Amino acid sequence: MKTTVVIPSYWGRSSKESFNPQDDLYDHPTPLDEVGTLERALQSFDILEGKDFNIVILGVATHQDFRVPCRERLKKIIGKFKNKYDITLFSYPELEAIKRELTDRGLDELSGLVSLKGYSNVRNACLIAATLSEAEVAVFFDDDELMKDPHYIKKALENLGKKQVGEEVLAVAGYYIRPEGETYLIPHPKDWLSATWNGPSAMNEAFQIIGQEPRLKPTTFVFGGNMVLHKRLFEKIAFDPHVPRGEDIDFLINAKMFGHTFFLDNELYIKHLPPEGRTPGWRGFRENIYRFVYTREKLLAQKPAEGTRPVKIEELDPYPGNFLKSDLQDKIFKASTLMALNYLSEGGKDGFRESLENIAIGTFKAKPDFDPFDWYFKYRKRWSKLIGFLSQEPSLKKIIQNA
Repeated sequence: MKTTVVIPSYWGRSSKESFNPQDDLYDHPTPLDEVGTLERALQSFDILEGKDFNIVILGVATHQDFRVPCRERLKKIIGKFKNKYDITLFSYPELEAIKRELTDRGLDELSGLVSLKGYSNVRNACLIAATLSEAEVAVFFDDDELMKDPHYIKKALENLGKKQVGEEVLAVAGYYIRPEGETYLIPHPKDWLSATWNGPSAMNEAFQIIGQEPRLKPTTFVFGGNMVLHKRLFEKIAFDPHVPRGEDIDFLINAKMFGHTFFLDNELYIKHLPPEGRTPGWRGFRENIYRFVYTREKLLAQKPAEGTRPVKIEELDPYPGNFLKSDLQDKIFKASTLMALNYLSEGGKDGFRESLENIAIGTFKAKPDFDPFDWYFKYRKRWSKLIGFLSQEPSLKKIIQNA
């Protein structure tokens, strides 16, 4: 199966500049005055047995002012690996070329699906890049990770298309080995936030299946930097652009709604070495508020529709189900209040105000003013049309080849 490894790489303000609310929010974009992690990640591919894949780097800038320097930095890094791999760059010029082609063909309604703004759109761009590479399989990898298993690609592919519990395997989830050791379990913090927003506990409970047999089993979680998708799935299922973060798990839920199961492979692992983030705690938590409220509303809005099946919130326990139930607003209120008091105790007046604003967002503003299930159902149809067009248009394939 022809395979494309897609690696988004995020770049932003210099390390001397503070957080800027005008920037697109990503967990830890590389400052343009630093070396970054992408070269380290690509060097780790040297251990792989078999190089029968191509690599596409997705160049993403946190602000339009950084698009050109972001591209130039990435071209220099990629140039060091051209003699080892079939590797190329997908960034803003390639994106604009696709949009122009769609407009020229009278397909303006599809051009809005091609974007490098926000996690979900970037993940969709990864699928677009894989499609233009004529790949049957897209392997997702992030630039803050390391390959540690020489057989990773073999393991990623060997179960695709096979039957598991009566279902064809089209989506495989791997897992992360944490930076502090050889474990996949998250250290449990004993602080004020974990007392009300017990994310690590719920995630670790879900992670218990990693250490259990059989090797492949249905999962409620997936990591965006370690998942494997067959084209027969991603030509039908897209990431939802309304999800600001946690787009990987929302994608799993979308697939589940349309009758597809993600299977965890407990032998498919990578090492995760994320740099320290620069985003204020209140801002990151705000993205989680929008994420969980939106996904909950999409689940509650389900109705009979062609090709779908109802997904109950309880099917997603313990994670993310623990954050999609009726007590979600109560959790948001308690966590935001404690966060606000913590900021106040440290003299952080802005953090105090923004944390209180998170209460209002969780109560009033995060809930979409449209039917998210109906919206996604229609969006998915446009997505399938887009992938079909990109698959059949030879001139567009040159965009990836010539980047």
